[in-house]
Amino acid sequence: MAERVRKLDVYLSKGTYSALGYRSATIAGREGRISTAASGEAHMRYHRLPLQNQSREFKRDNPIYKGMLSRSTGYIVGNGFTLQAKTGDNAANSKIEKRWRVFWKRPEIRNILSGRKCEKMICEELLTVGDTGVIKTDRKKIQLIESEQIAGKKNYADDGIDKDTFGVPTGFWVGGYNINGAIDRRTIKRYSPDDFLFLTEPERPSSIRGVPPCQASFPMLHRINDVCDSEAIAWQLLARLAVSVTREQGKELGYLESKTNPNKKTGDSELSTRLTELDYAIIFHGSPGDQIKGIERNLPGKNFSESLIMFLRLLGLPLGLPLEVILLDWTKSNYSQSRAVLEQAFVTFMGWQFELADFFLTPVYEWWLTGEIEDGYIKETETIFDHDWIKPTFPWIDQLKEALAWGEKLDRGLTLQQKALKSLGADREDEMDEREKEIKDAIERSKRLKKETGIEVPWQHFAGIMPPGAGKTIIKENQSDDDGYQTGRTNKKDDEDKKDD
Repeated sequence: MAERVRKLDVYLSKGTYSALGYRSATIAGREGRISTAASGEAHMRYHRLPLQNQSREFKRDNPIYKGMLSRSTGYIVGNGFTLQAKTGDNAANSKIEKRWRVFWKRPEIRNILSGRKCEKMICEELLTVGDTGVIKTDRKKIQLIESEQIAGKKNYADDGIDKDTFGVPTGFWVGGYNINGAIDRRTIKRYSPDDFLFLTEPERPSSIRGVPPCQASFPMLHRINDVCDSEAIAWQLLARLAVSVTREQGKELGYLESKTNPNKKTGDSELSTRLTELDYAIIFHGSPGDQIKGIERNLPGKNFSESLIMFLRLLGLPLGLPLEVILLDWTKSNYSQSRAVLEQAFVTFMGWQFELADFFLTPVYEWWLTGEIEDGYIKETETIFDHDWIKPTFPWIDQLKEALAWGEKLDRGLTLQQKALKSLGADREDEMDEREKEIKDAIERSKRLKKETGIEVPWQHFAGIMPPGAGKTIIKENQSDDDGYQTGRTNKKDDEDKKDD
């Protein structure tokens, strides 16, 4: 029996739980490793504010973390979301979009933020602390609220949100900051859900408040800081340590050669150290058997760069950020690799875009449009609230290749011109209106030139369009880049013209 117990004890030795699935829970409990069991709200009650404070500190002090959040916001928001009214009446659509652009230039109550800046700030707050809020004020302006301002009236354990039995928010308690930066609980006021927009990124169905999306990477950020600090300190030491002298009675001789200790305290030696510091040189008088050896300059962190790169890869996982985006370094990636990693990252970015559109932009737009109708600026119809948002799209990595790819899809009927223009952040209706004006102007110029000179010049020249039959070889047939990606095709009309010549 004792032998069986001994074998079982060896079998259940420390470390084995890391590869034994369900058994790992048993062994973890045996070793005192206990995971906390609680609802999402219970975890939030004790950890949300410390995590948010940690995230804000990282954003203030850590350039890698700040850069990650800023670049993610740049991809998610880009140059902003563009409204497309879809009432079915072109005149009404044009009027709504025009008035919205005027409102969105300064929608914030302090008049210091544009609408596009509000979009970026809301997005960055979600990425930094996990939730944020917007108040619809009675001045027909919005007020942005930080997560910490949504607070309980009594203490910080209260999350500041009233809920019914189903967990539906029925009220939000919002306060201002005092002179010391803490919430002034005397200013806390309750807002109804009709007057308050709450944007959150909860981690569990039982949660309503959010935490920083990158909180799982916080230990990695601390490790990166430690590695960088230790590397810097090691190089500072090496910069001052030139050679190592090994000789008989080296300790005693070293003290004899040391300088007087300028910072001597009671009990300290009169001499400083066994290091001899000179301005620009080191003198060593040796005898047979003595040895002098230079210090290797690349001793600290021989794998420093590889280790740091791996840490950075792990750091961007919660936001789906590849290393290239974190470091803004594409020198080791070709076109195909760059497009592949950005496509994966953009899947995550699209989720954030839909959240901004559904929980921020659309509610603000409908609230604003309701006010416009009440004030008589816009006539209410059955479809008056129908609309869409042109969201920032996947970036064009290589302009020529992207244009050729979209051209192929358009030629083969695999996509619509509207989608191609959306990939550039353009509205098809606006583009067609401008193109119509441009073509009319080009035709008029062509007619005027013929009247003045008697020579007919194709109007397409004035509209940036290739005249029929002009023919132009863009890229040689089957020409490929370093990825084997065919970058173009020869215009067949050119080949036929050459044969005729």
